[in-house]
Amino acid sequence: MRQVKNIVLFALLSTATACSDSFLSLSPTDTLVEDKFFANISDAEAALVGVYGSLQKEEAFSNVRDAADIEWAISGDMYEMDRSANRIELHSLVFPATNTILRDVYTAAYIGIGRANMVISKVSVMNDVDEKSKSKIIAQAKFIRALFYYRLVTYFGGVPLIDAPLDASSNLQIPRAKAEDIWAFLEKDLQEAKESLPIKWDSKDEGRVTSGACRALLGKAFLWQKKYPEVILVTEELFDEKRYKLLDDYRSVFMESNENNDEILFSTQFKEGVDAEGNNLVKRTAPRGASKEFTGGDAWSNFVPDKHWVNAHEKDSNAQIKDKRYWATIIGPGEKHQNMPAFVMPTDVPAGWSHSGFIMTKYWQKPTPTFSGVNAPVIRFAEVLLNYAEALNEEGRGDDAIEEVNKIRTRAGLDDLSNGLAKDKVLDAIFQERRMEFIWEPTGGFSDLNRSGRFLEFIAAERPNYDELNVDQKPWLSTKPIVFPIPRDAWDRNKALNQNDYYSF
Repeated sequence: MRQVKNIVLFALLSTATACSDSFLSLSPTDTLVEDKFFANISDAEAALVGVYGSLQKEEAFSNVRDAADIEWAISGDMYEMDRSANRIELHSLVFPATNTILRDVYTAAYIGIGRANMVISKVSVMNDVDEKSKSKIIAQAKFIRALFYYRLVTYFGGVPLIDAPLDASSNLQIPRAKAEDIWAFLEKDLQEAKESLPIKWDSKDEGRVTSGACRALLGKAFLWQKKYPEVILVTEELFDEKRYKLLDDYRSVFMESNENNDEILFSTQFKEGVDAEGNNLVKRTAPRGASKEFTGGDAWSNFVPDKHWVNAHEKDSNAQIKDKRYWATIIGPGEKHQNMPAFVMPTDVPAGWSHSGFIMTKYWQKPTPTFSGVNAPVIRFAEVLLNYAEALNEEGRGDDAIEEVNKIRTRAGLDDLSNGLAKDKVLDAIFQERRMEFIWEPTGGFSDLNRSGRFLEFIAAERPNYDELNVDQKPWLSTKPIVFPIPRDAWDRNKALNQNDYYSF
């Protein structure tokens, strides 16, 4: 897809790239200045492209820095093959303020927030344009702003709350807001946005934010804050839309040929090619050294499922994994690729291919010579069901919660769980399904374990290298929830920032 180039609105909005699907196809525009740009709805849509484009960065919502480096490698169910220093810091639970991954995630969030603020501010005061079109553009920007603030508050706690464009005359020494103020702000954004957005867009606009995506993210925000009745209410509003459902086939949810399907409430849009519209998910998945006949180009196998996660799958009486999710997205020694059966993992897997002997194929679906066009899932209906189940269980409705869990298990080919389980057993069942359902997605790993206070207990039981982590010598792991340090780079630019407990700049 083409890029929107040289939109000189502000540093945070300039050189914005377009997202990949047809609704964001725009012809390149000449250099424009801010006071002449927001003149009509086409200008506003062009600026909205830059807001969506902020999601495509690896540091944002591409399932690399977030889902792989942070969520699933910190929980220990995925292994990072490169063993670079910045990744080792995170996976060994050191979390220094100088960690470049945390720095980049923090910075990318404010880039996205800055772009959203500009669109919200400028479009709100546009004259002589259709009010419904204006409202939809503003609502989409508010969702994306809320999505970035959700990431910031769950990773770092309270952060500077910036709700308007900044320029050279602005005071950039901005102290941190309280976490509860960030939550209230993003809740307001989502409550307003869901009222202006459609349940479903026309096919040419697939991939845009919907009212259901707003409700799903609002439910996640309520769940983090333990507002369980609110989770139930907003989720049942989402059910009433009758828009989303579980697909019958787990693998089909992620296929590039089946993008924006009925299970995806929101995903980051990508397009295969040589420009900035693609991602590196195939390169980071396929085994390094494998034939280009199957990879198409470079293959790095950066992230692989660790063996203890594989062993956590339910098995039949012959000790064979019976969970269909494994067979849909994982290959191990001697196993065939799901879409390219001519590719068979060696019985003796080379160490350079995979530390564990296993490769994930959730995103590696075909040879990809350049950048991948597979979309990165952000919120799926399966998560909505498990979030709902967790809230039901907390409200004393354990049997209703198990009914939702069993919907996930049925698709996975697993037996139903029985009613009458104790509350803690229901919660265990919910988290087991999160673990097996969402591997290498931005949910189900560290953050879900962290918000529920289960992270330390989980790694003590599940991470084989737990004794090497020296958890007792890392006091930042005792905070509830665990937060990452405010990055040193952010403090260098904004001395009004104070640091989280047990960290230093």
